[in-house]
Amino acid sequence: MANRKGVFIGAYVPNELKESLKRRAATEHRTLSQEITRILVEAVHGKGLPSGSVNRRAAETTPRRRATDPLPRRRSEDLPYIAPEDVKK
Repeated sequence: MANRKGVFIGAYVPNELKESLKRRAATEHRTLSQEITRILVEAVHGKGLPSGSVNRRAAETTPRRRATDPLPRRRSEDLPYIAPEDVKK
């Protein structure tokens, strides 16, 4: 028996969906199981970094914004500008 990490989740899906998932997995050079796991992780935890990328930012750091970024923000989901603490007034 194979040594597997995780649990088995069974589901009945239409054959067309299974075939589509198989094709998608093949184009990404993954197994069907890996592709389904990736889809479930994205659905539960949100979309991560692109494959091959490394997140070097610590979890507790605030995202950086340039001081020259004018209002209004270009995108509605942008974070507000946070001024550096070392700026003299």
